[in-house]
Amino acid sequence: MSLIVTCPRTNHPRKSRNLLKLLNSITFVLTVLTLSNDSALAKTASSPKWDYWYTVTILPNHRYSYYHEQAELTKGRIHFKTEIWKNEEGFINSEQLGSFSEDNADLKPLFYHFHANYRSSEVSIDGTANGGRLQIRITKNGQEAPVITKGLSGKAFFSSIFPVWLQRQLLSVPAQQALSFSKSFVAMMEDHQDSGFASEPGRFQVIEGDDYSKASKTVKVQVEFAGQRSFWYLDSGGAPTRIDIPTQRTRVQRSTEKEAKAFLNAP
Repeated sequence: MSLIVTCPRTNHPRKSRNLLKLLNSITFVLTVLTLSNDSALAKTASSPKWDYWYTVTILPNHRYSYYHEQAELTKGRIHFKTEIWKNEEGFINSEQLGSFSEDNADLKPLFYHFHANYRSSEVSIDGTANGGRLQIRITKNGQEAPVITKGLSGKAFFSSIFPVWLQRQLLSVPAQQALSFSKSFVAMMEDHQDSGFASEPGRFQVIEGDDYSKASKTVKVQVEFAGQRSFWYLDSGGAPTRIDIPTQRTRVQRSTEKEAKAFLNAP
């Protein structure tokens, strides 16, 4: 999933820590992160193949949204696509985001397109990175706003591509150093007009597993970004199976396409 999770409009965007028994977690994390040559994560480091569906629940049981993520490598560029459907005030609203980044260590931003519908309102945002600057064009209900030009940090990447970046960091660390592995990053939030499309600092850390991570054989990663803390549970291929955002009482859960598409229709 992308780094940013959109929660209900009454809360506004976005994203979590508890440590248990150390020795058990060390054994588990080292096992999961000792990757075979044909593992999904190893392949993703050079050729992302990402195709997952997720549901989003406001705990304990409000079915808020579902979304679909895809990534592919084309001519040295990573194309990351997200489409989300949200139940807001009795309406099903949709958002689409597609971003292109260079397939290098920094995942250098190239350009992106964001489109959203809320009832009868429509907004499109197009961003193009060039020479350390980002030009942003916004169109609301057919009306174009003045072009916005922002500086772009040299190491900043698009927030939507964070899952690919996180995979690569976990792949790069020796297995014996996996537990407590931590790294900082800077990401630009493609649709966040309220912050002026700012690049925000963040950090992730592999932390000790809990009952869920042990039962699901996942690695627990704490992510802090844009003032939010979240907990990501990653499978052996480096993809999230669950994301918890305690401050927003929100849980993201991987599902099948069929389950996701029926999610908002269930009582």
